[in-house]
Amino acid sequence: MDGAEVVVVGGGHNGLVCACYLARAGLDVVVLEAAASPGGCIHTVELPGGRGRLEVGAYEHGGIRGSGVAGDLELESRFGLRFHLRDQVTLAPCDDGTALAFDSSLDRTVEHLRPVVGDADADAYRRFAGWAGAGVALLGQTEDGPPPSLRELAALAEAALGPQAGRFLQALLGSASNLVRSVVADERLQAPLAHWAAHSQQSPADPGTGAGALMLAGGHGTPAARPAGGSQATVDALVRCLEAAGGRLRCGMPVTRVEVAGNRAVAVHAGGQRVAATRAVVSALDARRLLLELVDEGAVPPWLAAEAPRIHVGRRNVSELKVDAVLAGMPPLPGPAGFERSFLLSANTTGDLERAFAGIQLGELPERPPLMLAFPSALEDGWAPPDRAALWLSTFVPWDLASGPWDQAALERAADHAWRTAEKALGSTLEPVERHLTGPLEWVARHGNPNANPNHVEMSLDQLLSFRPSPSLSGYRTPIGGLFLTGAGTHPGGGVTGMPGRNTAAVVLDALGGAGGTANRARRLRRRLAQVRDAARALRTLRAGGPR
Repeated sequence: MDGAEVVVVGGGHNGLVCACYLARAGLDVVVLEAAASPGGCIHTVELPGGRGRLEVGAYEHGGIRGSGVAGDLELESRFGLRFHLRDQVTLAPCDDGTALAFDSSLDRTVEHLRPVVGDADADAYRRFAGWAGAGVALLGQTEDGPPPSLRELAALAEAALGPQAGRFLQALLGSASNLVRSVVADERLQAPLAHWAAHSQQSPADPGTGAGALMLAGGHGTPAARPAGGSQATVDALVRCLEAAGGRLRCGMPVTRVEVAGNRAVAVHAGGQRVAATRAVVSALDARRLLLELVDEGAVPPWLAAEAPRIHVGRRNVSELKVDAVLAGMPPLPGPAGFERSFLLSANTTGDLERAFAGIQLGELPERPPLMLAFPSALEDGWAPPDRAALWLSTFVPWDLASGPWDQAALERAADHAWRTAEKALGSTLEPVERHLTGPLEWVARHGNPNANPNHVEMSLDQLLSFRPSPSLSGYRTPIGGLFLTGAGTHPGGGVTGMPGRNTAAVVLDALGGAGGTANRARRLRRRLAQVRDAARALRTLRAGGPR
């Protein structure tokens, strides 16, 4: 096939975001995707015969809206993306029949929590939410552009927070478990805060997960966002944006080689074809796979060939199991009315969550698996036939099972266990009309990520900020001319935010020159000015509360 100025390897949402920014800056761009459809971990399936719709991959997309990427690319105003915005953010059902409800309003959340956890913890949560909100705002300033080093992060905290900087940095670098236990006493209330941190596939007991424990409490004031029609709607809007700017998408094109000549990436070999790249190649695959398997042998400098194998994934043996189902009817849920519309996190207690990850590392299914659940049919029609309901369920499982391979029998056993756990937490029987399973091996077949990790490489403390994915590669560039990195394996990591794609596009445009690079520098300057304003607000808030 014909080449392009820029070839993007991988049509997940970050690859598409990067391609959209580059194409809108006037570059000729083509995206090569191995699968039959784009989206990677974002994947919506229509069942034949009007049987319903399954949301196989990511569910919530507030990140791509909150990051400004959706606005930058006019996904809503021009390319047909619509969001269901809701105040019912999260519901955390527990095995004792209680449920903790988190509203976009902090006041309403505290009133929902008070009869469940008592006055002391409800008030403690209010104080922590203000502290967490300030912390999240400051962290957000580090996500736009190449990541800061730990030294730069410390300097930023010192400049912005003064005497509060040490307490803030300790919370970020410590474990989510320690942080939430220092904030509230009730383990049922601790659990959803720690579970939010565990979205990164890290145990909340691990160092560096404290930042994740700020996210739920720090998000009040913003409604949750779910794409109308499902997650595929975000991907479709990105494709329309790309094509409107003159970019192209080619699916069914698995990449087998990145050709290097004269220490410069010059072409990508995919689907049996050579696709020339006259100016740049951007890889949305993980850096380890790119450098050790796809780049021409001998083209990677020896020092980088030694560094790349240290990029790790799977050391804690964590993977994911997805269960999608059409139910005979919508089950009654615990908690306040209207929270059937929310995203459900059910880890029960912090101790249960920690034990789950400890068991997974040994290859065992957790006795009490942490669950993420949602009922997309509660938000809109089309997800199930009349009087039925659609269920989205995800849980963590071992990549390597101690009991044997991930065959169909093992998938069914794990799904049955998660199903029974969900029924106990919800206090309702779930009657499946049909059920579809996506296990670790099926995820790899879909997107190719090692160990089926949606974050590409682990989001452990040694692979965050200027260490992501490795110290020499954290600026989205490689030492091979014209070869750049994007995707969840780059800063700031996983989630449906589009920020890695946007950040890489800015670096590519700076490297290639032109008006697009100038516009990105101006946008980053505006963000830095906003940082000064946010820092002053944060200091006032951080003085008012936080971990005991």
